[in-house]
Amino acid sequence: MNTNYMPDYGLQTWAYHLSMSYPFDLDYLSPDDQRYNIYVATLIPKLNIDENSVQFFEDYIRFDVIVGTGEHTSRETLDISIISDDMPEFDHRKFEFDYEKPRKAMVFTGWEKGPIELNLLHVYLEESKYYLDTEIVYIGQAFRENGERLPAEELMSDPTLQKLEADLLREYPEKDLALLLLEFKSQLLEEIDSEDEDLIQLEEITKNPPLELNNQIIGVTEAALINYFKPEYNEKFNNDFPRVEDHGLHYRSVNVQVHPDIMGLKLYSKEKKYLSNERIVSPLLHTNS
Repeated sequence: MNTNYMPDYGLQTWAYHLSMSYPFDLDYLSPDDQRYNIYVATLIPKLNIDENSVQFFEDYIRFDVIVGTGEHTSRETLDISIISDDMPEFDHRKFEFDYEKPRKAMVFTGWEKGPIELNLLHVYLEESKYYLDTEIVYIGQAFRENGERLPAEELMSDPTLQKLEADLLREYPEKDLALLLLEFKSQLLEEIDSEDEDLIQLEEITKNPPLELNNQIIGVTEAALINYFKPEYNEKFNNDFPRVEDHGLHYRSVNVQVHPDIMGLKLYSKEKKYLSNERIVSPLLHTNS
């Protein structure tokens, strides 16, 4: 089956894996971690631990997280266990700790196996009962110019992202910049020209097997995301969806899903709010003319 010309098929891509980190904290990933193919620069409320609220119990640590600044501040109490199968003998009550800023982490030192870090952003995303307001301001590809995957920790070498970080720190001092890293997978979806519910259900059941992800598919996925959210720092694809021929692919349509609810994120931009199960559907990509 020729996957380069598919007038009766749509291209479906979805975020298979998501991760979020502050730009200065990307070294938590493995240096050779190159699974992510699209990154999203976002603005999130400032998160801080109320140092006066920290309490130590046998199996967990309790503290209040201050979310936001000024009039928009809220507070949430979290109970965090740092005991895992990898270190069942670690007793957090027996070691000194300090706050490492700007990483916003509690770091326990003195353990024979090395320091233990409690990363506030990662903990909050896992444990909070509230969705985190996440405003999209820029979308880019995690590839070098020659098409090689870019390790996540090298993203901040992107000049566009460096300029964006400086601008945001100046214009939005009440917010923090965070990077949402997305690993996409793709498949073909046969498109049936009918609104009949049975046919639509059949279409969902008989989805085609996954495609091998390539730079062209990632390019179309990036374009669909930008065209949908219209981030303020993206110019290309912001108003018009590109010709599919420019990417070397010929499908009837493309739809993209992100599933931010997996991480407890409420994704939006100044132009658009994203619903957790929503499909971002492009304009028709293929015509017979």
